[in-house]
Amino acid sequence: MNEVAFVQQREPDWRRLSFLSDKADVSPANLTANELHEFVQLYRKCSSDLALVRTKSNNLQLIDFLNDLVAKAYSSLYRSRRKPIGKAIGEAVALSARTVRKLRWFVAASVATFLAAIAFGFAGMTINPDLRDALEPQQLKPAFEQWKRPLESERDASESIIATGFYDSNNPRVAIMEGSVAVATFGIGSAFFIWGNGVILGTLAYETMTVGRLGHLLIWIAPHGVTELSGLILSGAAGYAMGWALIVPGRRKRGAALKEAGKDAIVVLCTAVVLMFIAAPVEGFFSFNPNVPDALKIAFAGLAAAAWAVFWIGYGREPENISASPTAAAPGQS
Repeated sequence: MNEVAFVQQREPDWRRLSFLSDKADVSPANLTANELHEFVQLYRKCSSDLALVRTKSNNLQLIDFLNDLVAKAYSSLYRSRRKPIGKAIGEAVALSARTVRKLRWFVAASVATFLAAIAFGFAGMTINPDLRDALEPQQLKPAFEQWKRPLESERDASESIIATGFYDSNNPRVAIMEGSVAVATFGIGSAFFIWGNGVILGTLAYETMTVGRLGHLLIWIAPHGVTELSGLILSGAAGYAMGWALIVPGRRKRGAALKEAGKDAIVVLCTAVVLMFIAAPVEGFFSFNPNVPDALKIAFAGLAAAAWAVFWIGYGREPENISASPTAAAPGQS
């Protein structure tokens, strides 16, 4: 085999196939009928070239080049059709709901941790208010004092946009951090984040109760809190799932158990991040807007809670198989 002559003879076809592969990779519809026919012919010829080079040549660089070219053409020629964006989003949403149901026990553990932390913070302050410095983070004390006072000024549109931008950047970051530290800490990191946020909410509830503003606190955080706290709890559940896989891998190796659990955990963690994004504009424009009546905020929170409950419980369920009629004849009977 004269390798130099072979390359000089076949190189124009290789370049042409590479060009058509790039064009088809953007969209197969970019190829005309003649180009598609040419593409198939060139693919077959280059596949034959690859087979020939593998048996007649020791030039590894040429073999690798043709192998990559044929693989690229194959992926462009035989790849599955892309789903419409609407259908892809719908399937992703259904997967989210199914995965949350699959990890329901970890979700329950996350909820239990959060509620216990709220009770701990509230009870601790009730029993001994001197625990304030230990339970309330120093950086949040100004916010605590602000919640204890009536709103001094209304938030205009620009302030709402700025606040929404802050929530959109901060809250998803918290969810990601919570899920990310779970692996390294065997789930302890998730418990720490959930517990810390619950204690803060419990102590804030006590502080506002002492000045008669607990109802105001609950009404003003409920509209966005239903969604935002759901995201917090789900991120904790994702962390618990990965931590549990490390602690109790079963008959699998820990790496394999973590990899399997991670597939579900990443779906739930991404869901938590999306929930944080959804809650941000509600928090920025609705929850803290003094022009919105409290009754409307309560109604919105109730509807949001009901909608999420229906979504998590029922959305994305596979249709059940219709069981055989009880009157149908059993096998072997006529």
